[in-house]
Amino acid sequence: MTARAVVVGGGPAGLMAAEALAAAGVSVDLYDAMPSVGRKFLLAGKGGLNLTHSEPLEPFIGRYGAAHERVARWLEALSPQALRDWAKGLGVDTFVGSSGRVFPTDMKAAPLLRAWLHRLRASGVRLHMRHRWLGWSEAGLRFDSPIGEVIVPADATVLALGGASWARLGPMAPGCRCWRTAAWPSRRCGHRTAVSTWRAGAITCARSSPARR
Repeated sequence: MTARAVVVGGGPAGLMAAEALAAAGVSVDLYDAMPSVGRKFLLAGKGGLNLTHSEPLEPFIGRYGAAHERVARWLEALSPQALRDWAKGLGVDTFVGSSGRVFPTDMKAAPLLRAWLHRLRASGVRLHMRHRWLGWSEAGLRFDSPIGEVIVPADATVLALGGASWARLGPMAPGCRCWRTAAWPSRRCGHRTAVSTWRAGAITCARSSPARR
């Protein structure tokens, strides 16, 4: 029987999680509270959509300071060049600007997002818009939807909730009912899962060691 995963959140992290799960043969349903996915992604496109940086990987990783060992695992799994190759696979060419930053050739986010969504749907990923996550019940995940509350069972859940910044774009901000307590009871093991303090997704960097995205 095919495993079923639910991804909560339709930003780049949620879409990438859905893509990886579908490629592994998992049945994937993605839910988002907003009318469409990738809203912050499209907003970033107004500045040309800086995808990554062309700097060699080792010094690039070093710019993350004390977190570099943890970040290294992520960047080795999806390096700046691998990200450019991924965009190329979607039919979007990239170029290196004078600052070393990497952008789509047309400096727009919409064509990349359209191609990405087309590939996701072709791989079997199902998108459910206007579904706000309310937490869990014994039967599955609870969503407030246009037809009322629905319960969705899943073998695995990925929470890609967008941090605590840019509330107008739909992230699960601290006021969400799901985050009013510091822990959730697990319906599978009976243990409690700790939740760390919410912080905005933007990173503040010291001027002496600027981070590059």
